Amino acid sequence: MKKAGTKKLKKDKAKKEPFDYYFSKPRIEMNGSECLVDGLDGIIEYSDKKIQVSLGSQFITFYGDDLRINSFTREGAIVEGNIMSTEFSS
Repeated sequence: MKKAGTKKLKKDKAKKEPFDYYFSKPRIEMNGSECLVDGLDGIIEYSDKKIQVSLGSQFITFYGDDLRINSFTREGAIVEGNIMSTEFSS
């Protein structure tokens, strides 16, 4: 005898977890006067008014005052300062 309203749910094995989307892909996270950029290929331009970084086929340009890169590793960088705008280009 079957119970009314019960149904066995199958797990979708192809379903990806949210963290799966972050690996090997650029990621940007802004928090106050900081911006974490993961997936860097390199720094293209650096001054206290403009910082441009390469993400492979894309570029991100930060405009503002007192800009600096606080931390730089193979995986990414933290841009700090008074970030007024960002520009994305390819």
